[in-house]
Amino acid sequence: MKVISVNVGLPRTVQWKGKAVSTGIFKTPVSGRINLRTLNFDGDRQADLSAHGGPDKAAYAYPAEHYAYWHRELPDMTLPWGMFGENLTTEGLQEDTIKIGAHFRIGSAALVVTQPRLPCFRLGARFGRDDMVKQFFASGRQGIYLKVVTEGEVAADDPIVVVDWAEDSVPISEVTRLYARDKDDLEGLRRIVGVAALPTGWRDYFEEQIRQVSARGRARRAQTPAWAGFRSFTLREKVRENDDVASFHLVPKDGQSLPPYLPGQYLTVRVSIPGMERPVVRSYSLSDVPRDDHYRLTIKRIASRSENSQSASGLVSTHFHDRLAVGDCIEAKAPTGSFTIDVTQHDRPVVLIGGGIGLTPLVSMVSSIVAADSPRETWLLYGVRNDREDIMRTCLEAVARTHPNIHLHVFYSRPSRQIDDPSTHIGHIDLGAIQRLIPTNAYDFYVCGLPSMMDSITRDLEAWGVPADRVHTEAFGPATIKRSVRGPTTQPNCGIEVTFVQSGVTALWSQCASPLLELAEEHSIAIDFGCRAGSCGTCVTRLLSGNVRYLHQPNALLQGDEILPCIAVPSEPLSLDA
Repeated sequence: MKVISVNVGLPRTVQWKGKAVSTGIFKTPVSGRINLRTLNFDGDRQADLSAHGGPDKAAYAYPAEHYAYWHRELPDMTLPWGMFGENLTTEGLQEDTIKIGAHFRIGSAALVVTQPRLPCFRLGARFGRDDMVKQFFASGRQGIYLKVVTEGEVAADDPIVVVDWAEDSVPISEVTRLYARDKDDLEGLRRIVGVAALPTGWRDYFEEQIRQVSARGRARRAQTPAWAGFRSFTLREKVRENDDVASFHLVPKDGQSLPPYLPGQYLTVRVSIPGMERPVVRSYSLSDVPRDDHYRLTIKRIASRSENSQSASGLVSTHFHDRLAVGDCIEAKAPTGSFTIDVTQHDRPVVLIGGGIGLTPLVSMVSSIVAADSPRETWLLYGVRNDREDIMRTCLEAVARTHPNIHLHVFYSRPSRQIDDPSTHIGHIDLGAIQRLIPTNAYDFYVCGLPSMMDSITRDLEAWGVPADRVHTEAFGPATIKRSVRGPTTQPNCGIEVTFVQSGVTALWSQCASPLLELAEEHSIAIDFGCRAGSCGTCVTRLLSGNVRYLHQPNALLQGDEILPCIAVPSEPLSLDA
């Protein structure tokens, strides 16, 4: 391998599509030895530093072998060395064999391979062709960016000496493949974010891709609702779990068999409460292995601050505990939700972390793993204040005793008695506690609990290096984990008109952090809701015009014109079908 030509150029202004454009893409060959500095060659500069240049893109190499391809594609053009804006025209340095992190010595300079080139519109200006960027990108002949490790002098005909091939890395062409073509290749994405030499910008991009691909996969696995609208159920049994928690067994009023659901999914119920003008809707996790004769909800009573508001916390849980009697009727939508586990996956171990009533979907998961006779290594870590707040512990202990792959550990933050059980711990579930029990981070983690616990654990797992796509969370109401959606960083305009068409109300949205559901409630506009966290889909509303952005990534499945008012805010004037 060797350098064919060294090419440099200072920014110049050219006319492109009727506008003056400053660009450093015009490079010409130079003779003699040229100093290669940390950011560029002597006599070379970049015009747009927001997209070009920087330590990771100090020098750009383009294989001379690619010129033969371009002579065929562009037979009427003269293509001197440096035509593609490269500093180094090279021989033998190609994208499908050279790996990220590979170290070379050229002349007296030491360099490391960082990334492929993503061309901007200035390549079109250099060639005088509107389609040049598209052709260049489609060709797969991107060239290679290099970072300077040691400054030195470089000249044409210098050999490219290999210092380290970076055998455990991936080729430069793999970055282009995952970026341009195979964006859903989850294993490829995981492999590339594990490359230590991958620049931060690319790592952030691919980690976001992993999150999106994983979310789509979970959404596909979440079943399409088994029936439309609400179905009538009868309360068959009420079982007291502790002073504030009870389980409710619901059987279909029509006597027909119930369809299976995915472990971890929830049921959206609608109940009529005295004093309320219309039925009230809430969502609760299913807390049992799927059965065809009944559903089980395990609900914690929350003290209600007000019984005059549809949105009052504790309104429905108090009704379930204090008013709902065996034989009474409620209505429910079909089970749904993307916080689910695949019980056919046996090889990858899993850690289920629950706090308080957040245990309920995890009980469904561990029960389903057992029912499937799966050998999957499963750790269930459950945190409450003391033994008076235990939920289903006797049952879970029996499961752990009879199934060696199930490991139960309970954490009491304020124990009421002396603890002498090795599976019971004093304190909170934190990273230290997890690491003392679990030897590596090569697990899938499912987390459901209180806001402080959810936020702390997800941050701890991230710090431990657990890939984002292996951390699954379920949050309801104030427990929402704020995972930002990529978008503009500027402060939004908080003075936008919102029209609720059915209600004939136009209101001014003026609180940047207040979702559309709260605006609707302020003006007495009825929109059903459940989790208020973008998970259950109860509040789904049709967007008639305008656009919204989300305060955090929604989990519920949506059609093209549907939004979730509980976590959506307007980005321009809009109309809603409400």
